[in-house]
Amino acid sequence: MTRIRARFALALATLSLTAIALTACAGTPVQLEQSAAEQLQAGIAEVTTSAASGDLNSAQTQLDTVQDQLRTLAASGQMTAERASDIQSAISLVSGDLTEAIDAANAAADAAAAADARAAAAAQAKADARAAAEAAAEAAKRDQGKDCKGKDCND
Repeated sequence: MTRIRARFALALATLSLTAIALTACAGTPVQLEQSAAEQLQAGIAEVTTSAASGDLNSAQTQLDTVQDQLRTLAASGQMTAERASDIQSAISLVSGDLTEAIDAANAAADAAAAADARAAAAAQAKADARAAAEAAAEAAKRDQGKDCKGKDCND
C-alpha cells in the first residue's frame, strides 16, 4: 500500500512538473522558449518512464540532468527567472519524493536481507543441532557395545 502511495505521489509530482513546463509556453512575454520547453519535457518524460518502471535511481539521475538543463537554459536567457523558479520548485518536489521512495526501497531491501540472514542462521542452527544429536546417538551406540570385562561399566 505504501509503495502504491509513493508511486502515486511521484506520478503527481512529475505531472505537475510537466504541467508547469507546458503552461510556460502560453505566457506573454515569452517566459519559456519553445525549444527550452521541449528539451525539459523530453527529460521529464525520461524521469516519468524510469519512475513508473520502478527504476528510481535512474529517475533521480535523470531528474538531476533536467535540473542541470534548467540551470543552463535559465542562464542563457531562454526563460524568465520566475519560470525557472517555478520549474525548480517542481523539480525539488519530485526529487524529495524520489529520495523518499529510494530510501523506503533501500530499507525494505535491508529488512529482507536481514530476514534472509536470520532464516539462514536458524536453518544452520537446526542442522547443527540435528548433527549433534546424531553424533550423540552414534556415540551412545558405540559406548553401549563396549565390554567392561565383567565389571560395572559405570565405575
